[in-house]
Amino acid sequence: MSRAERAERATPAQISSILRERVYGTIACLSTLLVLTRHVTDGGGPWSAVADVLIATGGLWAASLFADYLAHLAAHGTGPEGHERLMALRSSGQILQASAVPVLLLVGSALGWPPFHTALWTAVWVLVASMGLFALLAVRRTTLPWWKRILLVVALVALGGLVVGLKSIH
Repeated sequence: MSRAERAERATPAQISSILRERVYGTIACLSTLLVLTRHVTDGGGPWSAVADVLIATGGLWAASLFADYLAHLAAHGTGPEGHERLMALRSSGQILQASAVPVLLLVGSALGWPPFHTALWTAVWVLVASMGLFALLAVRRTTLPWWKRILLVVALVALGGLVVGLKSIH
């Protein structure tokens, strides 16, 4: 089944969950990277940064799965099974996917290119841009007027920029 066919079969609640987890994962990864930018010269290096990003996003991913399981258990008396379990994995997997490009940039840095500082800041801005992309994907099928769609995209990119700004001055 193609990605388009899977997307058409997803319910609005499932799409909402997927997008929500993507935003959470992006913000968590962005925050981790911004903390690392303040410690570039501390000697940890790119492999340490890879570990930090994987631990942060991996922890959030595990927490998401556990929270989903507990919520389902509380609501239905049993854990999710079959399609529900796959949807939980698909949604929470967005957290891990959000960290893929930053991890690849950091691994590249560990292997010699790009420089560590450049890899960190490139990863930061890739994540901010991806927030705009996912906001655009989220609003493209809505019935909102075009200016409200643009406003929502700008608002999510601004949120990413705000996180960058606040972490940079702290």
